[in-house]
Amino acid sequence: MPRPVWTGAISFGMVAIPIRLVPAVRKKSISFNQLDDRNMARIRYRKVNEESGEEVPSENIVKGYDLGGGSYVTLTDDDLAPLQPVKSKEIDLETFVPEVDVNPLMFDSSYLVLPDKNAKPYALLADAMAGSGRVGIGRFVMRQKEYLAAIRSDGSHLTLSTLVFPDELVEPASIEEFEELEGVEISDKELKMAQGLVEALSDDFQPEQYTDEYRAGVEKVIEEKAAGRTPVFEAEAAPRAAVIDLAAALKASLAEARAAKERHPSATSAKPARSSRAKKAAAAAASDDDADATPKARKPRARKSA
Repeated sequence: MPRPVWTGAISFGMVAIPIRLVPAVRKKSISFNQLDDRNMARIRYRKVNEESGEEVPSENIVKGYDLGGGSYVTLTDDDLAPLQPVKSKEIDLETFVPEVDVNPLMFDSSYLVLPDKNAKPYALLADAMAGSGRVGIGRFVMRQKEYLAAIRSDGSHLTLSTLVFPDELVEPASIEEFEELEGVEISDKELKMAQGLVEALSDDFQPEQYTDEYRAGVEKVIEEKAAGRTPVFEAEAAPRAAVIDLAAALKASLAEARAAKERHPSATSAKPARSSRAKKAAAAAASDDDADATPKARKPRARKSA
């Protein structure tokens, strides 16, 4: 069993639920060490003074906030001590809110919430929240940092996700590139075909269909080289042709997606390959008179915080 990263209790009202948190995600990645190719020794990093080039002992390293222009404010542990959150072993659920009201961008790290010692209050909360469409919002302190958290239930198990604070989100209106969307003209025909393409490619989410192909490839290369063999790679797929006519590309994509769905009705989430037939269809569609439907300017939409 994964080692708990936090032990305490969830409380709502007068009810206390003893729990433990374990990570809900085991991120898989491949790490490399830097080596000196002359003797295959590890490369190490040292903390050095950029002016003298000398290594700096840990006791001489202080925290500094850059004010700009080479000026710094140094801070000690004593300066920050009064601001440290009070240690607590409790997640106090302050409110239960509709999950759809929580911006998905706020979700950060996820944990499995395990019952500890007494499972009945845990099961009670899981059952009470099941099907409600609501998440419990509260705060807790872990590793000397206060977190905002959302607790969810699938009917049997509770999960906890830490949330970033709203002022940490990037406001779309602050990104200049989004201004290019203003005044973009889209014809009714283009919109209808795009909506049809979305519908043709729609399916239930099946996460098991997705794998980290790069990581699997690197593992294969390592395996081959460790065995003294030369890795063999498949030929790269030809790059997709640049989209010249949006309406033609939509028409060809929609036709191919519908054909793929008819051939494999249970595998609609698979992306149809861009065949020479599709390219020919796109070229033919480009000459259609219907592709020249009168475009209409998009209506400005109220922007939400992201």
